[in-house]
Amino acid sequence: MRLLAKHRYCTPPIVTLLLSLTAGAAFAQGKSVTLQGIQSATVAPSGLAFASVAGTTFNTQEQRIEDNADLSGVFGFGTGNAEEGVGFQFSANITSLFDNFANSGYISLKASHRLAGSRTPTYVGVSLDHLGQWGDYAEDYEPTVTFAVTSFPDVTLGGEMFPLMLTAGAGTHVRTNGTEPGIFFGAGIGLTQNLGASFAWTGESVTLGSGFKFDGLENITFTASVDDVFDQLDSRRITLSATWFTQDLFGG
Repeated sequence: MRLLAKHRYCTPPIVTLLLSLTAGAAFAQGKSVTLQGIQSATVAPSGLAFASVAGTTFNTQEQRIEDNADLSGVFGFGTGNAEEGVGFQFSANITSLFDNFANSGYISLKASHRLAGSRTPTYVGVSLDHLGQWGDYAEDYEPTVTFAVTSFPDVTLGGEMFPLMLTAGAGTHVRTNGTEPGIFFGAGIGLTQNLGASFAWTGESVTLGSGFKFDGLENITFTASVDDVFDQLDSRRITLSATWFTQDLFGG
């Protein structure tokens, strides 16, 4: 299986670890919740820095990806406090890690706030993507704005409690290969301490995802997803990612 750079959904694939840290429900249950394929309203906690690589199998809708494409990368960090005020996440998206390293990409900025007075942890967020673009990538994309609401209820199944992640939102560049506005929504569930699963409607297709980690690798998480599951866009593909993170960026 040849892996190519994932351009369309090159947002930080670190949902599992971030939500375990920011959502009290998910952390308390000791289960890893995940939601892939769409933006969420949460951000990395202050002082958490991450580095992620992702790749996807070739699909017919992304002809802009050349045959020698490799892996894409995301590097970023969180600051501020979404629990009591506003949290921010800054990230740099690199479209190639091996072929002319970092010669094209863009910057992303995300802000999040937890709604006060809600018994269920609920966040609202806004994302600005494709900012400060450089290289060939800047020729294909315009700056985008996305709004989202994310909530973390619990559900009891067979006498056992599981954390959920529910997200709905809208953006300026969601449909038609990221050129037209649209809405999206999805749901994820934490199944075990090391495994989560999710379903998402991206605006015009379905993504099924899983997030997982391994004992002994406390600072590394992995995701795997199938995009365009029903081949509605003639672009079914598998996406894989790995993420390393640290919570001590600012020390203390």
